[in-house]
Amino acid sequence: MVSGQWSVNTTDNGRRTTDKNVDVLFIHDAFPAQFGRLGLELTRRHGWKCRYLVQSLSSCPTPTREMLQALEIHKMPLTAEHRSREGIPWPQIYGHYLDQCRTVYEVIRTTPQLRADLVVAHGGRGAPTLFLRDALDCPIINYCEYYFATSHRDISYRVDLPPAEPAPFFPRCINAPTLATLVDCDAGYSATEWQKQSFPARFHSKIEVHFDGIERELYHPGPAPRRVGERSIPAGTRVVTFVSRGLESIRGFDLFMRAADGIARARPDVLFIVVGGEEIHYGWDKLHTGAPSFKKWVLGRGSYDLSRFLFLGRILPEQLADILRISDLHIYLTAPFVLSWSLLNAMASGCVVLGSDVPPVREVIRPGENGLVEPLFDVERLTETALKVLDDPAEFAPLGRAACRTIEETYSLEVCIPPLKDFFERVAARRGDEGKGVACP
Repeated sequence: MVSGQWSVNTTDNGRRTTDKNVDVLFIHDAFPAQFGRLGLELTRRHGWKCRYLVQSLSSCPTPTREMLQALEIHKMPLTAEHRSREGIPWPQIYGHYLDQCRTVYEVIRTTPQLRADLVVAHGGRGAPTLFLRDALDCPIINYCEYYFATSHRDISYRVDLPPAEPAPFFPRCINAPTLATLVDCDAGYSATEWQKQSFPARFHSKIEVHFDGIERELYHPGPAPRRVGERSIPAGTRVVTFVSRGLESIRGFDLFMRAADGIARARPDVLFIVVGGEEIHYGWDKLHTGAPSFKKWVLGRGSYDLSRFLFLGRILPEQLADILRISDLHIYLTAPFVLSWSLLNAMASGCVVLGSDVPPVREVIRPGENGLVEPLFDVERLTETALKVLDDPAEFAPLGRAACRTIEETYSLEVCIPPLKDFFERVAARRGDEGKGVACP
């Protein structure tokens, strides 16, 4: 059931088990994000009651009909200022976060149906949980997605672009809510070891590593239509894919386009399919470029044959799955930052992946075994390696099969849900214990 402007019904799909149920309240600025599929699986498989307090329904990824039917979603009341698309000025982030904390406290205090055995919240400004201790008597788990660096990572890594004025100060401002919630919570978890290591060392004992799981029912190898919209793709055409939530510098969109241009000039039989919106989610690309979008700036600086490219914007997961299944090469370029789901979706689909040689990518890709990596800024090497794959896809196909096994064995929902369930149960069992804010055993 969804409160507010969304209306759905509760359903039971017959896959529940009789083990101990836990009543969980997930808090995030968007739904489904990291918690939607997780809550659906806990409800389906184990009969848990999963409810959500969120700011909005997301378009990346979009919630499925089954999620909206099976999960109870409540909309967080926010002021017009918090709903503004212009964002919050970076020096004011912490003050606005505290205002949100007060709002969430009032919602919880006055909404008895949101009482829970356990709260699981995104550990940042999108999940204002700091005052929940005064409204709920239950343990709190933080999803510790990332801790921004002041240099040499994430939004400061692109040294080839001019530095933006807020660069030295913004990470400390955006990290302030993250630190406050991390100190207050009972335990935390990160999706990958590299993300955990981004946090200050003194918090590492409080953070476990649990990936949230890839849907192998959706992302898997197999036949798919060689058609995108009205465009049919001939059997002899090589397909190169690039996927990013936003076509921005932190995900190397400009470097991809330069490599794609070299590939296109060498091979007339390649079609490039690009998935992603033009919004800037991280960093200051507009300050670098002055253009309405980073995509427009990049395309305006090159002499690209755009007839060789399909820019699809944001698409549904089912459409993405079909596209990845016809990909001969998936290029994933990122600065050292949180790994995109798209990388693991491509691997699950059996794609041969060419990624940037940065630590978070190397945590998943073993070069020459289940994928390929090249230095992020070396467009010539990226181009050369891509051409080798496209010259003989059959030779590199074992990398795609190994990538698929990596997801099946380590990152699939089937593998990831049981330890996450165990982790939640261990923390929920501490209800009423002394020593809040201490790492769980």
